[in-house]
Amino acid sequence: MQELPSKAIPGQILAPQYDLEDSESSSPIIISYVCGPGTKLINYPTGNNKEVSVISSTKLGNVYSFDIDAPSDYEKVDDSRQIKFKKISVGNSSLIRETEGRFESNNILPSEGDVILCRVSRISLQRANVEILAVSTKNIPVDSGVGTNGNGTVAVQGGSGAQTFSVSQASSDVGETFRGIIRSQDVRSTDRDKVVMIDCFKPGDILKAQVISLGDGNNYYLTTARNDLGVVFARANNGAGGLMYATDWLTMTSPLSQVTEKRKCANPF
Repeated sequence: MQELPSKAIPGQILAPQYDLEDSESSSPIIISYVCGPGTKLINYPTGNNKEVSVISSTKLGNVYSFDIDAPSDYEKVDDSRQIKFKKISVGNSSLIRETEGRFESNNILPSEGDVILCRVSRISLQRANVEILAVSTKNIPVDSGVGTNGNGTVAVQGGSGAQTFSVSQASSDVGETFRGIIRSQDVRSTDRDKVVMIDCFKPGDILKAQVISLGDGNNYYLTTARNDLGVVFARANNGAGGLMYATDWLTMTSPLSQVTEKRKCANPF
C-alpha cells in the first residue's frame, strides 16, 4: 500500500484510485480512494498509450485521509473481495479535521434563510452595503474557501450566469469576501417607509442578518426585520469611541463615555 504524503502542492499525484493493503487472509484488501475537498480524479499517462486513474491535489495544504462508508452508487460485484473506502482531502481548513472528511466541501456559501454576521462598509439613503463575515457560526476564508484551483463549485455571489461566474472568480482570486445589501424596506417589519438608514446602521457596525435572496448577481439581499436581528457590536463616534451596548431596540450607549447613538439593535437574548 502506497503511503500518502503529509503535504501537497497543486498538481501533485497523491495516490492511485485503487490500491492493495495486506491482510491476514490470503487475498489482500482493496483500497478505493475517493476525492474530497482539494483533490480531483485524473487520468495519468503511463506510456504505450495507456492511462491510470489517480488522485491529484488541486491546492496547497496538508493531506488528510479518512475511512468512509461505501458510496451510494457503489455496486458490489465480487463478495469474496474486501473493499475499504478512504476519502483524501487537501487543505488547512478546520472543517476537514472536525468532520473527518464527512463535510462534502470546505466552501461556505450563504444560501436563502441562513443567519449571517456582517460588517457595514457603506451607507446610503436607501441601503446599507455589508461584507459577510460568517455563515451559521462558520468563518468564511479570505478566498471564499475555493480559489480558482479548488475542486468545488466556484463561490457564486448571488444570481447566475457568466457575469456572476466571472465576478465570483475574481473575488476568489483577490481575496474579497461575499457582499450583501440591506435595503431600507428590509431593516424592520414596521414603519418601513419611515426608515432612516443613518439612524439604524453606521460603517463598521457588526450586524446579525438573514439572507432573503441571492440578490442581483453581485450582492446578497439581507434583512434585519426580526427582533433577534440587527446591530450586535458597534463603537461610538463612527468607530473612534468605546464599545456600545444596547439599552433598548433603537438605542446603544457607551458605558465609558456615556455617548448614546441610534441603532437598529438585535435582541441579545
